[in-house]
Amino acid sequence: METQLQSCYITKKGPVLVSLFGYASKSVPGLEINGLGKYGRGIKEKVIFITRARGLPVPLKRFVLNVELGDELGYIEGSSVRWLEYPLLLHYWFLAGLLPISTLDNCLALGALNPGGVVEEPFSPAINQLCEDNGLHLITSSDTSDGHGRIIDGRDLFGVSARLEFKAKELVKDTTRF
Repeated sequence: METQLQSCYITKKGPVLVSLFGYASKSVPGLEINGLGKYGRGIKEKVIFITRARGLPVPLKRFVLNVELGDELGYIEGSSVRWLEYPLLLHYWFLAGLLPISTLDNCLALGALNPGGVVEEPFSPAINQLCEDNGLHLITSSDTSDGHGRIIDGRDLFGVSARLEFKAKELVKDTTRF
């Protein structure tokens, strides 16, 4: 099984679309995260911890998740990489067959995780515009869509068994609201 999911890498100029792609195979069981350098191991351990703490039944397969960060993004910063944690968890759980959704190929997710299962979701008008421009469904649990019509509620997607909490965090203040 293989799939792809879109996310964002937050730069000083705003969010830049990045692709996450991965697969599951009948090989030596485990989880591998590529493309994030030194940050990949920490995210992998956090994803495994959150999954095990919830007692979710992950099949004995090899899961490989890849992040395609373009060279134009320059040096990878931990403050931006953290927003890829939630999409990587979502990607892993999808490949493990734990999510009731048929595809992630046309979706965008963004958020940071803490080991207690709190998902901090950033929002800004630029993220909504990125979804509109690319025809993507935004996976979020925050009511921050600003009229964006393509929303998949993460609370519905994960259900009760995942026991995740969601918290919104504004990245850029939108002065047009006041």
